Amino acid sequence: MNFEEFINTVKDTIKDYLPEEYKDAEVKLLENRKLNTHYTGLTVTRKGDTLAPTINLNALFENYGQQTENNLASVMEEVASVIQHTPGKFDIGRVMDYDSVKKNLFMKLSAAEKNADVLEHTPHITKEDLALTFHIMLDQGEKGTATTMITDKMMDAYGVDLEKLYQDAMLNSPVICPVHIESINDALATLGKTMIEEMKDAGAPPKLIQEMEMRLEEEYRNNPMTVVTNNLSVDGASAIFYPGVMDQLGERMKGDYFILPSSVHEILVVPDDGNISFRELTDMVKEVNRTQVAPEDRLTDQVYHYDTADRIFEKAETFAERKKQKEAERGISADKAAGTLPRSEKRHKTAEMSL
Repeated sequence: MNFEEFINTVKDTIKDYLPEEYKDAEVKLLENRKLNTHYTGLTVTRKGDTLAPTINLNALFENYGQQTENNLASVMEEVASVIQHTPGKFDIGRVMDYDSVKKNLFMKLSAAEKNADVLEHTPHITKEDLALTFHIMLDQGEKGTATTMITDKMMDAYGVDLEKLYQDAMLNSPVICPVHIESINDALATLGKTMIEEMKDAGAPPKLIQEMEMRLEEEYRNNPMTVVTNNLSVDGASAIFYPGVMDQLGERMKGDYFILPSSVHEILVVPDDGNISFRELTDMVKEVNRTQVAPEDRLTDQVYHYDTADRIFEKAETFAERKKQKEAERGISADKAAGTLPRSEKRHKTAEMSL
């Protein structure tokens, strides 16, 4: 079954897996373009529903094709479960009333160039080659979150400008999705404990478990990286831009640091202590993006830098150039303070005196 056959089969048979109340529901396929992704979606809307989930059929087809033990019936049951567990009734007034909206604003971070077509009609703030977009948290629960992105049309309807939207999002994001900062040592240690427990439960030999414990300990020992995300660990990369977070990290790092765009979900921070160059870090980011990060979760291949003295966020390459210029200027100032001048400047002064 190819993709075209798959999506039409899902569309034509989904009602067979839903209760009687969905017999008159409208089933539609639509092309859905979101940040970092573009997919064919399925919606099932009953009369009177103001909210319906959009099912990503591309992701379902990939899962259906890769896991041969899954038959089409199990896929359909999964789709039906999502549809039924999404509340169909929603107070649309909450989305149209800005006083209600601003209390539920949060931000997402994405690559500006990669998402240029979406950003063309979406209010956003650029940070170098990254873009902060604004979203409304509609619902949070054990099964996930329901959100919607603010468009230019919505912003105009609210009667607010981009600066107002940005300030309100900066105020409310840390409340809705608080920042979570953790050393990668602690994060890996927690992950390692889980893996070891799973191995024990599976009846792995003690020697193999011991070898895994030693390997994991070696991996996270003295790792200088720090993870920055939100409390949900979903779309948490934007937390690096929350008010005061970069300065807080500067205190934690005891100085300047590099910022690695691990994914849209988290950021990695490394002290700029001279032990590794931004070029080495860039190579690492490129390799990780290529081999370990799903395309829809990637930010960029860039490495960024935070100057704690000047409080500047910029590309690491830009910081390196600015640092050279500063050092050159300090060199000239030092020469002048010592009563000396660079050779070129001496020639200029001599020529002036001889006229």
